[in-house]
Amino acid sequence: MKKNIIEYIVVFISEFSRYHKLSLNDGFNYLNRYKALSFLEEQYDIAHTMNFSYMIESMSDYCRRNGGNL
Repeated sequence: MKKNIIEYIVVFISEFSRYHKLSLNDGFNYLNRYKALSFLEEQYDIAHTMNFSYMIESMSDYCRRNGGNL
């Protein structure tokens, strides 16, 4: 995985966790469990051009479609 993708995902986990009032560990586990981290890695070229608010909402919806409840 490229450094820029890793950096983006680390910041995304932090912002997602803050938005949903989760610890970083819980945010990581939630995103990983419901396949959002894989999706972000695969779609990095598009995802990193979107603002974080939009991506947080989009990934929250994505996780719900995969069984999440946030």
